[in-house]
Amino acid sequence: MDKYDVIGLLGEGSFGRVYKAKQHSDGNFVALKVISKRGRSAKELKGLRKECEIQRYLHHPNIIQMLDSFETENEIVVITEFAQRELNYILGKEGYLSEERVQAIVWDLISALYYLHSHRVLHRDLKPQNILLDGNSVAKLCDFGFARNMSTGTHVLTSIKGTPLYMAPELIEEQPYDHNADLWSLGCIIYELLVGAPPFCTSSILNLIRLIRHEQIKWPTWISENCISFLKGLLQKNPEKRLTWPEILNHPFVKGHVLITEDTPTMPLTRTLSENTLQRKEQQRNELKSGSKKPESNNSRTSQNSRTSTIKLVEEEEETASTEKKKSVEMQAKARCDIKLDFHEDSQPIESEEWVVFLQKTIEEIMNKEVGCLLQSGSTNILVNPLRNVNASPRVLGFVANLFALPLIVDIDVEQLEQIKKVYLEVKLVPNLVYATKLLTTRFSSSSRSSSLSTRKSPEDLTYEDLHALEQIFLLICHLVYLDNQFLVQFSDSLAVLNVSTLFQQFLSLVKRKVKIVTDLISILTQVLRKSPENHEVVSRVVMDLDFVSLLRNNDALLRERTCYLLLFLGKSCMKIVKGFWTISCRETLEALMYDSIENVRNAAELAVEELKDCDFYKSSDNTEKE
Repeated sequence: MDKYDVIGLLGEGSFGRVYKAKQHSDGNFVALKVISKRGRSAKELKGLRKECEIQRYLHHPNIIQMLDSFETENEIVVITEFAQRELNYILGKEGYLSEERVQAIVWDLISALYYLHSHRVLHRDLKPQNILLDGNSVAKLCDFGFARNMSTGTHVLTSIKGTPLYMAPELIEEQPYDHNADLWSLGCIIYELLVGAPPFCTSSILNLIRLIRHEQIKWPTWISENCISFLKGLLQKNPEKRLTWPEILNHPFVKGHVLITEDTPTMPLTRTLSENTLQRKEQQRNELKSGSKKPESNNSRTSQNSRTSTIKLVEEEEETASTEKKKSVEMQAKARCDIKLDFHEDSQPIESEEWVVFLQKTIEEIMNKEVGCLLQSGSTNILVNPLRNVNASPRVLGFVANLFALPLIVDIDVEQLEQIKKVYLEVKLVPNLVYATKLLTTRFSSSSRSSSLSTRKSPEDLTYEDLHALEQIFLLICHLVYLDNQFLVQFSDSLAVLNVSTLFQQFLSLVKRKVKIVTDLISILTQVLRKSPENHEVVSRVVMDLDFVSLLRNNDALLRERTCYLLLFLGKSCMKIVKGFWTISCRETLEALMYDSIENVRNAAELAVEELKDCDFYKSSDNTEKE
């Protein structure tokens, strides 16, 4: 940093801060991007270094040049050339630009994109915020945080990257994609420069998905025929119908104005594909769709894991395990195999405030009974994504849970509700909610932020926002497991698959801080025992150390009532577990509740006593008292 004089802050975001600075050596202005290492995993840091590595070797007048980079103990610092203005700022100030100004910017962007694709680099996050203009109004691409260098032999990708407003339909559909996705994003930017808004613009993510999928683009009437033709070529919803690079270079809107540098190779992404290459590309696309091939596979295991962090499903038991335990493990393994609970954990930065705005608008739509987008798994799955993002704030998680709960309480059409239930099952909403509780209550160290979980937060460490999000999540799970037995099965399986018994024990200790979490969790566990007693083992692991006497004596009437029912079904399904904690005090407290001031509690206690009084553990406590 001794080589630079920092002049002032240019901007900041989830990545870090950008400063304007002056070089001592020549007095030229530069931009310093300072990224904190704190709170980032080894995987995230590797991704940041990869971004630097990609940008270091990019040398084109329309791409922000990286000049240097270095690391301190706590920061990564990237030095790039300085550009005066952000295109997004100009748009915000002027609203839209003339076709003449837009055309000059398009020439620059096409030049930059052709250079990237010639080097097999996909940008994957083209938007006005990532386009800068220098003092001569030359446009330059920046921010290669989502960029991907496609290895030879890789023809399509699968990981969802980008900003929803500029995201290609194939990404929205979660289909394999290639460099054509960048061309769609470029078309959206050009459209916005001319009109003042992207072709599909709404504050609701669900509505945006619907528009991108199904709505026709409204073409402006005040721009030239060549410009319209170029835009229509880029904004084809079918990527196979978009303009190819040879067609782009020869299109009259840009022909003769694309800057191709001497070091620009002619690679398959920018030339007409041979018949053999087309066949290999289609084969790879079909393999990825069917799941018969690992997505985005490179030679290294690290690159395979860069997109997903698949949860280990079954831990091997010791050879000395009892026959009963072996059978249980085999049953759980079979269930896990059946439901295929693969969690694609995401460690990319998430703009929490933007998500909250989107979610709030979508909630308003659902309150008005506009639930169309929840009827499709693709759009619903995008809203599930924050539940497995390690960077999602508790506030976002709470809003996501609230949104998914609304169709269950808003008076909507019965057929629509049935379809929404099917979609929730298809996207495995309940297992993802359980997974969110695991991420939410995990303390991540700076060296393990994504796939390797660090230490568990104690109940005392949970913040108010943590507790509020947990409350919303468990309320939704409670609604779902009582709504349909398939949700119940998914919940039981996810408890086993995700190995969260100890975590859920902690949740049951939150009585003094958030009693609603405890009452809902007890209700969920009771429903498991009631409807699928064969899954009693996963419940018994959660409740084995529970202080039932304290729960039965709690001031909260609903908690007392639900604890009675939990005891009742525990006694029916797993007497050995009950026998382990049953005492005279437990029996006396339960019987005392038969005279509780609250009718529901009295009824629950009477039913529990009636069902349990003939059990051996209950009789044994009676005999002990007589002795």
